[in-house]
Amino acid sequence: MKLHVPMILTVALAAGALAPMAHAAEAEQVTLSLREFLQLYEKSRDRKKDPEQAPRDFSLSSANYVGEVIVDEGEPTSAVFTARMQVQVHKSEGWIKVPLLSRTVALQNATVNGRPAPVVLEGGTYTLVTDQKGSLDVRLEFATNVNNSLGTSSFAFDLVPSGATEVELTVPVDDDLDFAIANARRVSEKKERGRRIVTATLPPQGSLNVRWQREVPTVADDGTEVKKDEAKIYSEVYTLASVGDGLLRAQATVDNTILFAGVDSFELKIPDGMTLLDVKGAGLRDWALGEDNTLKVELNYAAENRYSLTLDMEKVIGEGSTSVDAPLVTPLGVERSKGWVGVEARGNLEIGAGDVVGATAVDVRTLPGQILGRTSQPVLLGYKYLVTNAKVPLVISAHDDVDVLVTLLDQAEATTMFTPDGRRLTSVKYEVRNNRRQFLRLKLPDGAELWSAAVAGRAVQPATSSGAILVPLIRSQSQGGGLASFAVEVVYVESGEPTADNGKGRFQAVLPKPDVPTTYVGWTVYAPDEAKVKADKAEGTLRYVPRLSRPLGAVAALEVQAQAPQQQRSANIQADAGALGDGAAPVRVRLPLEGTPYFFEKLLALDEDLEVAFDYKGLKD
Repeated sequence: MKLHVPMILTVALAAGALAPMAHAAEAEQVTLSLREFLQLYEKSRDRKKDPEQAPRDFSLSSANYVGEVIVDEGEPTSAVFTARMQVQVHKSEGWIKVPLLSRTVALQNATVNGRPAPVVLEGGTYTLVTDQKGSLDVRLEFATNVNNSLGTSSFAFDLVPSGATEVELTVPVDDDLDFAIANARRVSEKKERGRRIVTATLPPQGSLNVRWQREVPTVADDGTEVKKDEAKIYSEVYTLASVGDGLLRAQATVDNTILFAGVDSFELKIPDGMTLLDVKGAGLRDWALGEDNTLKVELNYAAENRYSLTLDMEKVIGEGSTSVDAPLVTPLGVERSKGWVGVEARGNLEIGAGDVVGATAVDVRTLPGQILGRTSQPVLLGYKYLVTNAKVPLVISAHDDVDVLVTLLDQAEATTMFTPDGRRLTSVKYEVRNNRRQFLRLKLPDGAELWSAAVAGRAVQPATSSGAILVPLIRSQSQGGGLASFAVEVVYVESGEPTADNGKGRFQAVLPKPDVPTTYVGWTVYAPDEAKVKADKAEGTLRYVPRLSRPLGAVAALEVQAQAPQQQRSANIQADAGALGDGAAPVRVRLPLEGTPYFFEKLLALDEDLEVAFDYKGLKD
């Protein structure tokens, strides 16, 4: 016999809820079966959880802009739009802000689900403030200005990001139009009851940038060529021809006077052999050069009264002496044309004229400002012509360049100290103006040992070649239209004959010989105080003076002081790039001076030895 006894649980309840058993003795007790307990447990697990928050407060699923251009007296003035936007609100409660339009447009009306919308201007954007939930139908009415320039109309404003953006624009004109909508993915156009309608699909974000212009008709609806009102054009051509570097360059300006009717295209004949580089003009739509060198230029609008074109051309003529015709542009289809041409040289070229046909030579000073105002070089030849078959041959004679100084030593100031044992320690400081040389080449005296070299106050690592040292140079900074000087200093030591036991001796030394001229050389020789020197009896290429005149000293010192920071930065840049020598950083040596100074100097030292010799006595131990 089996006895079925239900399982009984004793559960302590406190305050009507399941509670721990820690204080069971003090709480009321309820006895439940296992089934009842499990049912109660499952109900407690099924309590409603908090809903997950949406990742965004709202989304703009679509935006549709329908606009129409307002035309006043034949000219577009503004565009009026109606925008419909679908906004989905995802925030469960509270207020949200939805940006709608850029402040660059003028908002006229705004509704949400057919009722007036609370819109404020915030951060440069018209912003909707609402606590409505779900799907919102937002409608906006606004206007923007239309800009007109040289036959082209345009407007632009920023769009708020949306899932799908569609645009439709109507222009109430009968003319055919060419539309351009920036970044549009799909554009279609149609003509309907005297209006032009364009639709486009835009990417999710960006701006609406629309531009249109009148399409120039060439064929009528019946297939015949469109006839235009008769226009008369009078042209003047101003050409500046530049010869140099193996090229003939030319820039021609064609000024057109237009009478009776507007003109939207021009034709010109380009000289044979010339390469047309560029064509510039106001409202220029396009230009094309045909195989017969006929240039056709099309405009966005019909130009009236005056219109100018600028043409850039060039032709390879090669190096050396040669002959070439001046490039004369010929307008086609005009009533009358005349022109002027000026010729300039770029380089060491001599330019003359050959047998001129249909042109007259004029004083270059009487050439129009359209030619003289384009160049700072002297215009060598000038001509005026009235016929279309004018020919101005140019005879070009090339001449060899003459080498000129690109580096100059404004001054060299040397200081030498000699001792009774025959040793000589010499420092030479050069004030250098350098345009493009890489090194200053110095030939040191025989037996001299170089101790240090510095450029613009920075120690450098010289090189050696063919018995000379090469000191790397920096390029001088420009100052007042010229080049400022910087300092180059070398220090070296020599060993000579020691003083004889009777205290008599002879000082004889030579300074380093640079490979560029020096305008002034000053040399200070320090003899021991005990030595008796007859400096006025000194021999050599430098003469004895009571004191150094330093004719360039004040100017050079001023230039160095004014330019020292710039020159130092230039030296640092070149040193960091390795241009002032690689390897271990050299030590800069400063000359210790003591004794009695004697002064020697020379103006304009060219390729010659710079030496001084004199006798002394009184140096007994």
